[in-house]
Amino acid sequence: ERKLRTRPVILSGEYSLPFAEKVAEHLDLPVTPTTVTHFANTEINAHIEDSVRDATVFAIQSHGAPVNDNLMEHLAIVQAAQLGSAHEVTAIAPYRGYGRADRMAKPHDAFMGKLSMQFFELAHARRFIEVDPHSGQSSGFANSMLYESIPAAPVLRDDIARVMATLDKEPVIVSPDFGRDKLNERYAALLGSLDLAVIAKNRDGVNHVNVQRVIGEVAGKVCFMIDDMIDTGGTIVKGAQALRDRGAAAVYIYTTHPIFSDPAGERLSKAVADGVIEEVVTTDTLRIPDSFEPGVVRTVSVAPLVAAAITKIYHGESVSGYFNGETHH
Repeated sequence: ERKLRTRPVILSGEYSLPFAEKVAEHLDLPVTPTTVTHFANTEINAHIEDSVRDATVFAIQSHGAPVNDNLMEHLAIVQAAQLGSAHEVTAIAPYRGYGRADRMAKPHDAFMGKLSMQFFELAHARRFIEVDPHSGQSSGFANSMLYESIPAAPVLRDDIARVMATLDKEPVIVSPDFGRDKLNERYAALLGSLDLAVIAKNRDGVNHVNVQRVIGEVAGKVCFMIDDMIDTGGTIVKGAQALRDRGAAAVYIYTTHPIFSDPAGERLSKAVADGVIEEVVTTDTLRIPDSFEPGVVRTVSVAPLVAAAITKIYHGESVSGYFNGETHH
C-alpha cells in the first residue's frame, strides 16, 4: 500500500532516452523531461523539469562511451530526484560501467567496480538494477543500497529458438571461454538440453587473445556463441574462425552488451562479409556505433524485461523471484 500511494516516474539520461522511451511505452507512462547541462569545462548538471515530490522514481541510463560522462550524468539525475523529495529513487543501468573491474588485479590497484557503485549510494539511490552483470560480485558492492539484476536470457533464448527452428542442421551452444561456461550451460538447458562446446584461449595482452583449441564437437553443426559483452570484437571473431576451421556449418554470435569499441565495427563487419559469422545479435542495452555497416548487427530489446522489473518494484514484489521463476511468459 505504501508504494501504491506514490506515483511512478520515469527519468532518463541523454544516452538512454530512446531505450527509456521504449520502457515507458510498455508501462503506459511518459518519460519525465530532464535537462542535462554540459558546461564548457565538461562539468555536468541535471534539472528535472517536473515535480517528483513523493514519487517512486526510476532513473534509467546506460554507461556507454564516454563512460565517465554518462555515469556522472546518471548520478546527477539520481541526486536531483532525491533532492526533489522523491519518495525513493531506483537507478537502472541496463549496462553498468566498470562492470569488468570486479576485483583488484594486483596490489595497489584501484577498485573501480565497487567505487562507482558506491557513488550511487552517496547520491541516495534506494536501489540499483543492471542487466546481465559481468560478475556475480556486483551484488556485494553496495552497502546500504538494494541491488537487483535482470537476466537477458528470456529475450536471447527466444530469439535463438526462433533461428533454430529455421535450421536443418544440429545446433550447439558454444562458450567463448571457460568463464562463460556456466552462462552457456543455462542457455543449453533452456533450449532443450543442447550440446555444449568451449573455446579455450589465452591472452597475451589487455585486448589481444590467442585461441588455443575447441573442446567439443562442432563439425557440421550450427554454433551459437553467447557472451555477456563484446568490446573490440577480437576474441569473438577469433573464436568464430576457430569454429569454422573445425568444420562448423555456421556461427551465430549473441551478446547482451554491445560495447563495440573500435575496431569492433571493422572486425565484425568483415567477419560477416567473409562468411565467418552468419549474424551478430545483441540487446539494446547500448547503442550500436555508426561504424557498423547495415545488416551486420540485429537488435532485440530488453525494454519489456526492464518494464516488468519496474512493475514488480512499484508493487513491492520480488524482481529476482519473478525472473528466476521464469514467470515472464
